[in-house]
Amino acid sequence: MTDGALALGVSFQLPSVLLLWVAVLLRSPSGLRSAPQRGVWLAVATAAVAMTLDLPSVIDAATRHSGAHLVALARNIFGVLSAGAVLYFVVQATANVHRLKTVLALAVGSVLAVLLSLGLAGGPHPRIGIPDTGPPAPSLFYWLVLIGMHLGANTICVLMCLRYSTTSESRSLTMSLRLFGLGTALVGVYWLGYLVRVTTGGRWPLPWLPLLMDLHGVLRAMAILVPTYAMLRRGVSDIATAWLLWPMWNDLVTAVPHVALVKPRHRVWDVLYPQVPYHVLAYRRIIETRDAILALIDHGSPSHAYPSPGSPPGYEAAADLEATALAGVVKSARTAKLQGAPPQQHTVCFSSVGSTDLAGERAFLLRLAKAYRSDSPRLDADPAHSGES
Repeated sequence: MTDGALALGVSFQLPSVLLLWVAVLLRSPSGLRSAPQRGVWLAVATAAVAMTLDLPSVIDAATRHSGAHLVALARNIFGVLSAGAVLYFVVQATANVHRLKTVLALAVGSVLAVLLSLGLAGGPHPRIGIPDTGPPAPSLFYWLVLIGMHLGANTICVLMCLRYSTTSESRSLTMSLRLFGLGTALVGVYWLGYLVRVTTGGRWPLPWLPLLMDLHGVLRAMAILVPTYAMLRRGVSDIATAWLLWPMWNDLVTAVPHVALVKPRHRVWDVLYPQVPYHVLAYRRIIETRDAILALIDHGSPSHAYPSPGSPPGYEAAADLEATALAGVVKSARTAKLQGAPPQQHTVCFSSVGSTDLAGERAFLLRLAKAYRSDSPRLDADPAHSGES
């Protein structure tokens, strides 16, 4: 079983590093610009560098050029910087930010100074690493300082993530904190395994450590990609809303063009070359469709306000019934308006029309657009207005 875990960890190493770099590059604009996100982004970016320097191909190339010691030292330095960035992320959530930043800079600087001095004290080509057998190089103290730094930073980060993930009202933030906290916990177990090795000589944790590091990389990459996923999901939802509402919206604004801010374009061009951001496009489409319905409603036949008892299966839900009824009113109203018929004084009440809840308005209008596109919505016919239907 341990052999399988080791093989899986080795084979998964490169994909996890690539995923980390993809996440770092995608989130670099907001990560560098936003102070609350900067610590997390720096932690992931420096971890990506450290894991890249631990790839077998990088180590082999460094060994051929007699630079393995420098690569190992650089890898540990970036590891410390990653731990420092994790602590920076924690500090951002505290009240005494400036004071703690100073303490953090001094602590990280001290650890880096100790590691550099110990790492370079062994001559021009010191050995740096923890072998499967034998003592760690360059010294036990070197590795105790490094492991202690990681364990301390990771423990504090996991506790902070647990605390704030249970109180956050944002689903995206909660998910990000939980993924980042879980990834940090796994890398904490990784360093705990090395602590067991250097203090007791036990080798049993070693086969599991590469897999733990890989999973840590995947989880941290997913943590910083949560906002990107949420933004992508909102974008897809906005595009779908604009696309699905277009046929009905285009019909309605043809009858009442004053409700549209811009001249209608084909919906393919709306999606491929939008004149405004997608969220604005979807918002306009909802508001203009609603305004067009309100402008046309008095031209419709009141007898279309309710579906007939013979409505087809699938229209049992109240929202679907209301959408089906309103689709008939809207169609008759549009026809009457285009034929020049004057508005009629009657009242047609639909609970969702004019709603102040944008999400509810969107959901109802999508149902209405589906009913509007239906070939044969079965509604009561009104002989007095048969020419308008």
